Amino acid sequence: MRSEHPNHILSSFDSELDQLRIDVIQMGNLVLRAFESSMKGLFEQDLGPCNDVIAEDDIIDQKEKLIDANGMSILLRYSPVASDFRAAVSSLSISRSLERIGDHAVNISKGSRKIIKHGKFPEVKLVVPLCEATHDLLNKALSAYANSDSNLAMEVIDGDDRVDKLHNKLSKGLTTMAASGNGDVESLLHLLFISRFLERIGDLAANIGEDVVFISSAGDIRHT
Repeated sequence: MRSEHPNHILSSFDSELDQLRIDVIQMGNLVLRAFESSMKGLFEQDLGPCNDVIAEDDIIDQKEKLIDANGMSILLRYSPVASDFRAAVSSLSISRSLERIGDHAVNISKGSRKIIKHGKFPEVKLVVPLCEATHDLLNKALSAYANSDSNLAMEVIDGDDRVDKLHNKLSKGLTTMAASGNGDVESLLHLLFISRFLERIGDLAANIGEDVVFISSAGDIRHT
């Protein structure tokens, strides 16, 4: 059997690596939509978006499995080096972060449904600043990956500190309110969990930012 021409192999590799990147970007869009729907359900006290997020989570999971399989296939068949190796490995890492963000969107939706079933709960507005900061971080992280923008990725990494501070402030406030026994304590506790899920999404967005920096510069800045 005649071996494949090197140019053909190179073309196939480039095509598969490009498709891997496209798949990760598509997964990012699905996750961003799930996040936005989960928060819409909470703020509008609407079960519909919450139910949609939960029902559609399997689509995100299947996308992650596809990326994982294709990424591993690229690594095993082509043994890429340097920037190509970093691109393939980081795409796998980013897809795992995205899958976990999707899971947190589901958790937020489940918590929101429990709050909604208790009746109108105006205290949900307390989560707005944290939600907006987390959404901004995730949006920038996805844009940094899609555009190979390491400067924007660094903004995401630096911005995670603000999300952490907003979460800590909100958690203290909600804990104080729940301890006082005033209002709907159970809903306050669900809101406290939602705050924690948002903080974790911020951490995962920062992880994506670190992967983008790794792709562009080979610099591993985790835990720095």
